[in-house]
Amino acid sequence: MLPLRFGRIWLGAGLLLLGFGLLSALSSHPPGMGSLNDKFLHTIGFLGFMVWFGGVFERRFLLRVALALAAYGLLIEVLQSLTPTRQAEALDLAADVAGILLGWLLCVAGLSRWCTMLESWLARPNP
Repeated sequence: MLPLRFGRIWLGAGLLLLGFGLLSALSSHPPGMGSLNDKFLHTIGFLGFMVWFGGVFERRFLLRVALALAAYGLLIEVLQSLTPTRQAEALDLAADVAGILLGWLLCVAGLSRWCTMLESWLARPNP
């Protein structure tokens, strides 16, 4: 983890986001949810997870973060296959991986500094 002032809070918030994502994935489908919207939400969600954790962990751990998020996406699909209202879809996992890769690219491009920059802004003394 990066040497952040609020590192445990950032990490805890990210884990809460993952928990919310899991609960959302296991709830029944919202009415009117089309396949395209579903794949877009998977991609955007996992892009967000990657950028979030990319801001908490050092760049050298991005591969591990990406693999952990891919395993999380696989876990969601397995758990969905065990529910009566949801089903596992390979395209969902592909959308998850696409989001992870896009998030990785954004992290490498500099967005992984979001947490450090936010903390430096929060720690500024008032004039």
